[in-house]
Formats: sequence, C-alpha cells, structure tokens
Amino acid sequence: MIVTVVIVHVTWRKGYDSLEKRYVVGKVDRIIPAWGQDPKVEFSFTIYGNKHSELSPRSIYHPKKGQLYIVEVPIKDIKKSKILLDFPISDPIDSPWEGWEKIPEFIIEYNQ
Repeated sequence: MIVTVVIVHVTWRKGYDSLEKRYVVGKVDRIIPAWGQDPKVEFSFTIYGNKHSELSPRSIYHPKKGQLYIVEVPIKDIKKSKILLDFPISDPIDSPWEGWEKIPEFIIEYNQ
C-alpha cells in the first residue's frame, strides 16, 4: 500500500514538474478545516485576464484570510495551481497579465 502511494506521488510530481508554469500574485480567500487531515487554503488569482479560485494544502504554514502570496500556475492545467506559502508578499504587487516566467528576484530576496 505504501509503495503504491509513493509511486503515484512520484509519478504525479514528475508530471507536474514538467509542466510550463507562470507565477502570479494570489490572495488567501479562506482556510477550510479538514477534520483529521491538513486544512486547505482556498485562494484566488488572475492570469490572462481570468480570475481563478483553487485549493492547496496548508502544510506547516498558517496563512490568514486576505494575505498575499505567489501562486505557481501550470499554463496548460490551471486547476493544478499551487499557492506558495513560503513566498508571502507584504505589499500589493501587480503581476503581469501573463504572469512572470519565474519568481521575481526582489520577492525571493525579500523572503530570505
């Protein structure tokens, strides 16, 4: 059973890592409790002029409603977008219409 879970995770991760991604600013809309599991973060972001709302695991972080973070957006599968809770943004920043090709250096430096 554990071996199957590991194989599925590795296969999913390899597929996800191969997707072309963009990076945009997203906002935490709410934290959804999941009894017996890790709470989920509902977040929203805009790319190519379209607003999207997705869910990601909260993990070890404790984001609050309204906080801003970088969102990693797979271009061909936007539903797989992830909020990067290790990249908070203190002030509102406008991301380009099509997103950034990589996380901007000033955001990386701010979070080190």
